[in-house]
Amino acid sequence: GYNATLRDATDDYCMISVQGPYSRELLSGLVDISLDDEAIPFSTCRHAKLAGHDLMVLRLTFVGELGFELHVPSGSAVAVYEAVMKAGADLSNSKGVKVPNAGYRAIDSMSAEKGFRHWHADLSNADTPFEAGIGFTALAKLKTDTPFLGREALERQRAEGLTRKLVCLTLDEEKPETPLHGNETIWRDGQCIGYVKSTAFGFTSGKQIAYGYVDAPEGKPMKPKAFNEWLSAGKWHISDRHVERPSTLCLKSVFDPSNKRIKGEYPPEVYA
Repeated sequence: GYNATLRDATDDYCMISVQGPYSRELLSGLVDISLDDEAIPFSTCRHAKLAGHDLMVLRLTFVGELGFELHVPSGSAVAVYEAVMKAGADLSNSKGVKVPNAGYRAIDSMSAEKGFRHWHADLSNADTPFEAGIGFTALAKLKTDTPFLGREALERQRAEGLTRKLVCLTLDEEKPETPLHGNETIWRDGQCIGYVKSTAFGFTSGKQIAYGYVDAPEGKPMKPKAFNEWLSAGKWHISDRHVERPSTLCLKSVFDPSNKRIKGEYPPEVYA
């Protein structure tokens, strides 16, 4: 076997995320590697230098846009950040593109519109990948003989179907007067079948978004296609402090369900 050791390097690195339609253009003038699709496909990484500092570039996004994560040694973080912001200022001056800082509330809003799952909110050790709608993360291993913790449970769910699954709902209100906060109950055809786990307002879609796990009828397993058909046939509302708030079921992500923006495919008006 391998002589492996574990080291906690949490404090040794930080991450700077550069996201949006101009992210590749902004970073291409700073790093010493190509950032085109052939050189760094989605979900791959490359080592590079930026402003003389070594770092690792990952082509990933948690906001649904073309983007890159810069994994930087902590000692280099300030210099790398300042170089990125200077390039952002130059881009703003030359093309009128705003390159502002964004925080976790922005990330929460955009990831909710994209259907990206949040650990601790949408996911826990009580939920399986199939229930959470991210079964693709386990399928590759299930197609091999590799043993792993929970394999038998996933194989059983794949064969029998699901008794519960995560759904996305949007409130039908054009301008919600009050936000959702979580733990509101989810109703289908007048029957309570789950509760809200996470919620955010989508500023691009203009919708209040909610995610929660709902039960299959009578708690019996259903195959994914049949489960979705049953979900789609119902009328939905979220009960918020005894107020019924009509809602719409979204089986695909609220924004850019075809994932074109992640691929760097934007409508012409974005660059106008």
